[in-house]
Amino acid sequence: MNYTPQTRIDVTDYRVCIDVLLEKLNEDSVYKMCMEDLIKLLIEKAMREYCPDVVIVKNRKRYETWKF
Repeated sequence: MNYTPQTRIDVTDYRVCIDVLLEKLNEDSVYKMCMEDLIKLLIEKAMREYCPDVVIVKNRKRYETWKF
């Protein structure tokens, strides 16, 4: 069975932090990230640190900064 249910978590208490992080990342980013991409990026970072043996297939916008 390959069905993955959609999950809606309540991050209302962290909305200000999410908005600040999103604004900061989008200042230097080539592609503008949405809130969903930011959450995915943070989960991937945490997984690399705490579960390095788990392979994650990324399906989000790529985060790149401008090289001046």
